[in-house]
Amino acid sequence: MRPRVPLSPATAAVLAAGIALASSAGGAAENPAPPATPPPPAAQAKPQVRNIGGPGDYPLREKLVNRMIRDPELASARPSIILVNGGAVFSGEVPTWTVRRRALALAGSVRGIVNVTDQMTVPRGNVKDEEILKGMAAILKDWKEPLEIADLDISVQDGVATLRGKVKNFAARVRAEEAAGTVLGAQTIVNRLRPANAPAGTDDPSIRKAIAKYLGDFRDYPYPATLEVAVKDGRATLTGEVPIYLGRQQAGTMAALVGGVQAVENRIRVEPSSQLPDTTVREVP
Repeated sequence: MRPRVPLSPATAAVLAAGIALASSAGGAAENPAPPATPPPPAAQAKPQVRNIGGPGDYPLREKLVNRMIRDPELASARPSIILVNGGAVFSGEVPTWTVRRRALALAGSVRGIVNVTDQMTVPRGNVKDEEILKGMAAILKDWKEPLEIADLDISVQDGVATLRGKVKNFAARVRAEEAAGTVLGAQTIVNRLRPANAPAGTDDPSIRKAIAKYLGDFRDYPYPATLEVAVKDGRATLTGEVPIYLGRQQAGTMAALVGGVQAVENRIRVEPSSQLPDTTVREVP
């Protein structure tokens, strides 16, 4: 078995996969800044929570809210959260794209949450597309060397920014999106950055092998899981189980980044009770 490093809430929050947003959530190589010391209890603002599920959702709600309180930006943004049958639904207005995706990734890292839905919005304000582009270019310029950003192309239209180019690995892809997402006025980021170490295939068998190899590398995919990969006509199907939702989302995003993949159907189950010690990936002919 390969050793696994437990994910801290701070690390998990920058991984994404993609919680659809994320098309991404990040890999184990990420080194986020240490979490800030939470403000005194009197200054803490709890996210707005409404629970319409069963009794099992109550402890889940408390766990999520307590983790969000420890993040000053999430605590002050106070997105509305509805919990029902293990699913978390976020809504309301948050200040930046980075805060938005951080909330989703944090929820996806909580064992017991089996689905995360995003209905949050980021205000456009009076910020022009040109200003958003200029701000992102300046921020990512500072990250060029540590993230090994190459061939970067940023376009912005109606508050929607698209990032293209290459980065070191999956974690760098996530970090670049988080850095760009701090620019005010950016309502959505489409992340098309490609990790330099993402493999590729030329036909179904080689694509299948490439996906299995990519997901089997704990440096990029740090979640315990039992996965099966099938590919037909360039369309990949993922099945199996993971203990947390974020692991499901990142697996789908990583498979989509493999060269030759035309589409991904993610059928991976989230089983919070799973006690998997490692990741196993099997190719299904």
